[in-house]
Amino acid sequence: MDKPYQPAGGVAGRIPGTLGPAELDARAEWVPRRAPRDLLEALAMRLGSEVDLRKVVLAVLSPLRDALEGEPLGALAARLPHDLARVLADADLELNVRVRPATTAGDYLAEVSRLVLHPPRVAAEYVRAVFAAAKAVLDPEDAEAIAARLSPELAAGWSAAR
Repeated sequence: MDKPYQPAGGVAGRIPGTLGPAELDARAEWVPRRAPRDLLEALAMRLGSEVDLRKVVLAVLSPLRDALEGEPLGALAARLPHDLARVLADADLELNVRVRPATTAGDYLAEVSRLVLHPPRVAAEYVRAVFAAAKAVLDPEDAEAIAARLSPELAAGWSAAR
């Protein structure tokens, strides 16, 4: 491809602004991916900007507060923006609804669905995305501690999240 790109069928010469494959430098558009700084940033990479990320994080993590009380919850809160970590303690006020602790995976998914005001199918996607984003930003020891505190069904979902 030593000749420049010439579109055929034009009335005049070369159309201004057209570039051929040999004239493109793909390195100009390359942006290296950096590791996410916190859970919201990792979640934004998975869900995009159309989703209310704060609401999704609160809806997914709030029903698990009782099960994760102590070090595991502290490890998750440390990976959240400071204002969201504070709100996680009083998620009932932020979500404007009483958050019920989940015991089984079915109850948990129903509660997340109720909190995000979406059907269970969408809530399941949110749960998988938050679990995977959390595992991406947490240390492996903290991720294992969280899995140990969850019920067997939820721990299987946590472990399967990628």
